[in-house]
Amino acid sequence: MPYSPALISDVGLYAKRLKDEDVTRRVTVLFVVLALIMQSLAIFSPPESANASSEQDIIRGGVSDLKDFLIRYDKNEDDVKDIYTAVGVSRAEIASARPGTISSSDDTYVMSRYGQLSSSSKEVSLSYQRSVGGVDIRYFSPLADISSPIQTFKGWIGQSASLGWFGIIQASGSLATHGVPTTFSSVGTNSMGAIKSISAQNLSQNAPAETVTAKPLDKISYTLRLTNPHSVSVNGDFSVRVDDVLEYATLLDTGGGNFDQQSGTISWTGVELKPGQFQERTFVVQLSQTLPSTGIGTSNPESFDCKLTAVFGNAHVTKVDCPATKGLEAALYQLPDIGAGGNLLFMAVLLLVVLFFAIRTRQLKKEIRIIRHNFNTGII
Repeated sequence: MPYSPALISDVGLYAKRLKDEDVTRRVTVLFVVLALIMQSLAIFSPPESANASSEQDIIRGGVSDLKDFLIRYDKNEDDVKDIYTAVGVSRAEIASARPGTISSSDDTYVMSRYGQLSSSSKEVSLSYQRSVGGVDIRYFSPLADISSPIQTFKGWIGQSASLGWFGIIQASGSLATHGVPTTFSSVGTNSMGAIKSISAQNLSQNAPAETVTAKPLDKISYTLRLTNPHSVSVNGDFSVRVDDVLEYATLLDTGGGNFDQQSGTISWTGVELKPGQFQERTFVVQLSQTLPSTGIGTSNPESFDCKLTAVFGNAHVTKVDCPATKGLEAALYQLPDIGAGGNLLFMAVLLLVVLFFAIRTRQLKKEIRIIRHNFNTGII
């Protein structure tokens, strides 16, 4: 500048740009700080999933930690002590379990309250004696058939003297096993019972429901059939759980059946079928005008999975035209879980980078002020 005083105009332009940049840096720091505050709240006080609890849970809503599970075990909440005792897992074996993840690999089966697959599948049942009296049933289904291959569940892993490897899913209190223990029985139809089957027709698109993708406001008619292939009369039971269907639809017509909202079941009075006779029952649902974009269930991977699933002998599945935001779900499941420590490290690095550029801009502004002062006082 001593040789070219006219450069002071360039210094003025540069000073103006630095002023604009300083405003940008200040705004950036403000928004980063706000974002970090929100991120901190998400880490230290995470929100609860909209569907963290499922009617399939062994313990509704799951447990907070292994100590919480043992407290519920000692109280025999939801028959959890009776169930684990019947399977062959002791309290000491549960207490010695270690944190881990449970996935669909290694032929993993998970326990649920109700059957989720067809009678011809590998699903098995467990009958157990209740402490309060009577007998109840729980079901084991292949995890690979009811969840995404990339989906994993947090919980605890242990070893049982009688069962071998076992896992406890934190979100549901459900038991996981490798393979099917020999003491469990198949869910297949009784050899002298009526044969169950279910079919569905998309009335709006005039096509079998399994061949088309259901869209908002589509009407779907489900037909349940009981058939007696035997030479003697048998009793039949018309009862089907529709809670999965009603995640995306509402009941229009129960077909004369009784709908139990608590269990999500439509049932009709039992019938007696003569040799070779069959009977049918029908109900109709209509999809919602706006299909929900709710994430897949925390404990029940079949919840809000963009499918309408109804099981009556066989499992009938209808695909649903879910919102585009559901397409991001698969990608999000593949993102690594870096935990609270990784999040805090990322937040600290981001804040340091933003503060560095903000401080650097302020330093450059100060240097420009010194240059202009020296120029005006004749030092330069």
